[in-house]
Amino acid sequence: MPPTPVNAYDVWHRTLAKKEAAGSPLAHPWYASVFRELAQIPGGRLLEVGCGRGEFAVWLSTQRPDLEITAMDFSPAAIDIARQRVAQNGASVQFVEGDAEAIPFPDDAFDIVISCECMEHVPHPPQMAREMARVLKQGGQFALTTPSQLNGVLLAWLHARLTGRPYNSGAGVQPRENFYFFWNVKRYLQDAGLEVGRMESSGYQWLLLPRVDPAKLRTDQFQSNWARKLAFPFGLHFSFFGTKMRGESRET
Repeated sequence: MPPTPVNAYDVWHRTLAKKEAAGSPLAHPWYASVFRELAQIPGGRLLEVGCGRGEFAVWLSTQRPDLEITAMDFSPAAIDIARQRVAQNGASVQFVEGDAEAIPFPDDAFDIVISCECMEHVPHPPQMAREMARVLKQGGQFALTTPSQLNGVLLAWLHARLTGRPYNSGAGVQPRENFYFFWNVKRYLQDAGLEVGRMESSGYQWLLLPRVDPAKLRTDQFQSNWARKLAFPFGLHFSFFGTKMRGESRET
C-alpha cells in the first residue's frame, strides 16, 4: 500500500534534515525576497503556512523580535524537527500541525501571512489561497513564493511526462509537484480576495541539457532594472506581495 501524502512528507523531511547544513536561510532567494518585504512591515501576529522544518521561522524570530510568529506544516515529522530547533536556539516561535487547505485558526487572526515554496505541493492551490485570505485581517499583508515554469524547467517536465518518471525539481522528487505559471498563481490570490501589489522573479533557467550542470545555463539575478524587467516573466522563483482586499472574496 503506497504511503499517504503526510507519511511521504514525513520521510522527505527526515531525510533532508540529515543532509542539510547550518547557515542563513537567506541563501535561498525565496526567503531573501520575503525578508526584504518584511523589513517594510511593522510588527504584529505573523503566520507562516507550510513552514517545513522551521528554518526560516526560527531565524526570523531572532531578527524580528517584534513579530509574534506562528508557523504550521501538515507533516508531524517536520514540526518535530522545527520544535527541536526552537529548543536548541531559544527562539520564540509557536509550531503547530495544520493543513494549508484547512488552516486551524479563526478568521482575521493574523496581521501578516507568509508562505514560501509550499503552494506547488498542495492538492488544491486555490483553496490554499482562500485559507490564507480567511485568516488574514482586513488590510493585512501577505507574501507568497512559488515556482513558475515559463523557463527551461519546462524541458524537465516534458521529459518526466514522456518517460513516465516523477518530476525532479533539482532538490529531489517530492510526493506532489504542481505545474503552473505565475499568472495562474496571481489569479488564485486575486480570486481569494488578496490584492497583489507587487511581484518579483529570480533564477532564470534558460535551458537544460544532458550532462550539463544546470547552474551553467542559469542567471540568478540581473543587476540592471531594464534587464530585470525583460527577464521577469521567465523566472523560476516568483514572489507575490500585497494586502487583503476590503469586503468578501470573489469565490466561495
